[in-house]
Amino acid sequence: MELFWYDIRTMSQAEYDSAVAGMTNERRQQLSDAATEDDRRRMAGCELLVRQQLGADAAVTFDALGRITTGQEGRYISAAASGAWAVCAVGDRPMETVVEVIRGAQEKFIARSLTEAEAHYVRYGDDGCFARFWECWTAKEALFKLTGKGPLLALSAFALPSDVALHHVKDHGCTVVTAMRLG
Repeated sequence: MELFWYDIRTMSQAEYDSAVAGMTNERRQQLSDAATEDDRRRMAGCELLVRQQLGADAAVTFDALGRITTGQEGRYISAAASGAWAVCAVGDRPMETVVEVIRGAQEKFIARSLTEAEAHYVRYGDDGCFARFWECWTAKEALFKLTGKGPLLALSAFALPSDVALHHVKDHGCTVVTAMRLG
């Protein structure tokens, strides 16, 4: 599996226009419905990364969970964005990637989102607790996207299926977790 990063702050108007031109009508509607300009740029950044990896003319669709279907046998791709970063993972097995900028979070939200063992790992108030929290959160979200099983807010009941592996990277002030099917 390979990860590719794109800083949306560097996006030119031509790159944005190119990303929009490659989108399906449904995706363009999602883009126009996005709440902020940064949200639109993050969507465009994901589209640019996907197109760089698959080719400008590839048949790419995004479902309601953001999962990508390429129609290319044996080639899987996932894209996500947070803050200034769009991230794309490419590999030879089904996968889903989630990225989150490492930032603060309320203790109540953290406690509600974690199992007892995860809460012990995060250790709210310690140096690095937010990085550890977002690592747990992105792992759960990536697993949810891969399996479609949730609900997402009931993630304190998280269990990793035996046919799934998680890959974690911390870079660019973000935590990225990719959930991948094994075999």
